[in-house]
Amino acid sequence: MAKKSSSFLSIITAISVGGVAVGVLTMIVTLSVMSGFEDELKKRLFSAETHVLVEGNDGFFKTDEALLKTIEGISPAIEKVYPVLQTEVILRSGKKVNGSILKGVSTGQFDWVQKHVVEWAAKELVDEATAGGTARILLGSELAYDMGVTPGDMVTAVSPVESEGPFGAVPRVKRFMVEGVYKTGVPEQELHVIFASTRDVESFLKQEGILSQIEVRVKTLEDAPRISALLNDRLAGKYLIRPWQELNAHLFQSLRLERTAMFCILIFIVIVASFNIISTLTMMVLEKKRSLSILRAMGATRSQIGAIFIWEGLAIAVVGIIGGASIGLGICVALSKYPLIELPEFYYDRTLPVVVQPGSIAVICAAALVIVLLGALTPARKASEVTPIQGIREG
Repeated sequence: MAKKSSSFLSIITAISVGGVAVGVLTMIVTLSVMSGFEDELKKRLFSAETHVLVEGNDGFFKTDEALLKTIEGISPAIEKVYPVLQTEVILRSGKKVNGSILKGVSTGQFDWVQKHVVEWAAKELVDEATAGGTARILLGSELAYDMGVTPGDMVTAVSPVESEGPFGAVPRVKRFMVEGVYKTGVPEQELHVIFASTRDVESFLKQEGILSQIEVRVKTLEDAPRISALLNDRLAGKYLIRPWQELNAHLFQSLRLERTAMFCILIFIVIVASFNIISTLTMMVLEKKRSLSILRAMGATRSQIGAIFIWEGLAIAVVGIIGGASIGLGICVALSKYPLIELPEFYYDRTLPVVVQPGSIAVICAAALVIVLLGALTPARKASEVTPIQGIREG
């Protein structure tokens, strides 16, 4: 009977260790993948979007070469400064319509966008459009798919900014040829941002020598907040200046909230495992009650008896945590080195990104250890309450 009981306890103990291990490895893999997506998104945004944005406090402002040179000279960390004229438009092709941002950029920035173009219009169509004075634009792949257009097609842009016609104010309308389709890996940009030359946007708005913003590109992710602070000091509040972290603050707050919520959900796996540990240790107390009474009779204190079961719970926790962390890290390494999981095209990347953060792993292991130790307190207290005569009498 004793052998059967011991065998049963061993099975329950193994299940408890396995439960802790599964909880730890699940949290490590899940949070590492979520951190990987966040890191990948940061890289995509850094490569494709504005690093520091300078806007006029009152909307449009005059083109000022001295201002551009001042910004360029703020710090060696600044790579490029791009003057931009942009406006909101409604893009129409057949029955399809889409609210978009028409962005007029300088030659340097237009060259940068062209590096991301994955599909071009036929050279004959481009030459014909150039000869005829037709304005050309670059659409994001998401927008082109949504509108059902391909390079070489004509689309109509309608601006909410009105112009005076013979019968009163009318919306501004202009036809553009889709010269190419770009892909940056940032779906939000690909769906809403249209690139054109500054000259064509000036013609569309019937405005010359004005800007809506200045875009500053810096060398590293960490440079943006520092450059933003320097620009704020130099320009003395004349412009609204924001780094890319502030421009995308809501997005990253949402990602952090999701990661925190996922941690709270997955920690329940460890909590459930701790109930198994409580059951295991409680059964052990009942089975060893006679032995505990003898130890008490030999002079063992209540705290010493309780410590035995706390150490037992700690041993289960440590084995489970080490096993879970080892397997979890192994899975993370495998996912980061080999494309084991292919992602759909609408994700930021085609393979699963993984970023293992030592701080997160330490928090996971510490949380699991605390939960298991808290669970071990109940059976430890029961064991410490066994009297020298109780186990002998019941035995």
